[in-house]
Amino acid sequence: MFYFLCKSLLQHGRHAATLSPTRKLFSFQHSPSIITRRFFFSTLANPNKQSFAASYLINKFGFSPESALSASKHLSFKTPDNPDSVIHMFQHYGLSQDQIFKLVKKYPRVLSCKPEKTLLPKLKFFHSKGMSGNDIAHILCAYPCILNRSLENQIILNFNFLGNLLQSNEKTIAAAKRYSTILYHKIDTFLKPCIDILEEYGVPKRHIATLVHRSPRSVMMSPDRLRSIAETVREMGCDPLKPHFATAVMVMGLLSKSGWERRLGVYKSWGWSEEDVLAAFIKEPWCMMTSDDKIMAVMDFLVNNMDCEPSFIVKNPYLLKPGLKTTFIPRASVAQFLLSKQLIKRKPNLVTLFLCSEKMFLEKFVNCFDEAPQLLKLYNKRNQIFQK
Repeated sequence: MFYFLCKSLLQHGRHAATLSPTRKLFSFQHSPSIITRRFFFSTLANPNKQSFAASYLINKFGFSPESALSASKHLSFKTPDNPDSVIHMFQHYGLSQDQIFKLVKKYPRVLSCKPEKTLLPKLKFFHSKGMSGNDIAHILCAYPCILNRSLENQIILNFNFLGNLLQSNEKTIAAAKRYSTILYHKIDTFLKPCIDILEEYGVPKRHIATLVHRSPRSVMMSPDRLRSIAETVREMGCDPLKPHFATAVMVMGLLSKSGWERRLGVYKSWGWSEEDVLAAFIKEPWCMMTSDDKIMAVMDFLVNNMDCEPSFIVKNPYLLKPGLKTTFIPRASVAQFLLSKQLIKRKPNLVTLFLCSEKMFLEKFVNCFDEAPQLLKLYNKRNQIFQK
C-alpha cells in the first residue's frame, strides 16, 4: 500500500502538467506538492485511513483532505476506471465540467455508480424525454439521490404521471427542475393524494395542472397539511373554481406562520385591518409573498408620491406586483410630464398606468403625443438608470 500511494503521488506530479484541457479541469488546481503531500504524510501516520478514492477526490475535484477522507468511506473504487467512466458518461449526455464538479462535490457517491447499469438507463430516459444536459444537471445537482431510485418502478412512473397531468414533456421537465424531489418520492406518498384532495374541493384539473407546473412543491407536502390549508382558504371565501384558490393554497403552503404574521404587521402599519389583508389576499394571493421591503417601498411610493389611498390598494392588490424601479418610477415620470405640460387634464387611473402592458402604455401615454420623442427619451432614461 505504501508503494502504491507513493507511485500514485509521483505519477500525479509528473503528468499533471501534460493533462489535456478537459482533464485539467478535473485535476486539482492547487499545488499537489503542498496539499497532496500533507494528505500523504497524514495517512502515513494513520495507515487505516489512506485510500485511492480519497486521493482521487483530492486530485480530480479539489476536495480538502478532511472532506476527501470522510467521503471516501462511502466509495468502493480502487482504480480510476469506474469514476472516469462516470465522468465520461455525464459528459456524453451534455453535462459541463463545472456541472459534473458540482454534482460530485454534493454527492461523491455518484463516482461509485455503475455507469452502464445504473447511470446509462436513467440518462437515456431523461434524454429521450427532451432533457438537455443543463436540465439533467439541474435536476441531479438539486437532488442527486434520484439516481438511487428505480427507473422502471419510480422515475418513469412519476414522469409519466406528471406528463399526463401537464400534457407536455416540456412542462414536466420544468416542474422537475423547479422541485426535483417530485421524481424521487413515490406517487402515492404525496403527489397523487394531494391532487386528489384538490379535486375533492372542486378545483378544476387545469388549475391543478397550472399549480403543479409553477409550484410543484405545493403538492409535495403532507396530505393532511394540504387538506387543512385548502379548508382554511375556502373558509376565507376563496372559490375553488377560480384560479386564485389554487394560488392561495400554494402561497399558504410556502409561507410559514411567522411569515404570514410579519406580512400582516407590515400591511397594518399602513392602516389596513386584518379583514383588509384577507380581502386583498383573496383577490391576489401573491400579495402575501411580496417581500416586506418591497411592500413598504411600493406603499410609500403610491401613498406619498401618487396620493393614493391605502384603501384603494386593498381593492387593487395587483398594484403590489410591478417593480418600483422598472415600472412605477419610469411610468410615473411620464405621467408627471404630461400633467405639467397640460397634455392630459387629470391624473390617469393608477391601475391603467401601472398594470397595462408595455405596448399599451406606449400607445396610450407616449406615441399618441407630438412630444413622443421627448417622452420616450424620458421613459427610457429612467429605465436605463435603474437597470444599471
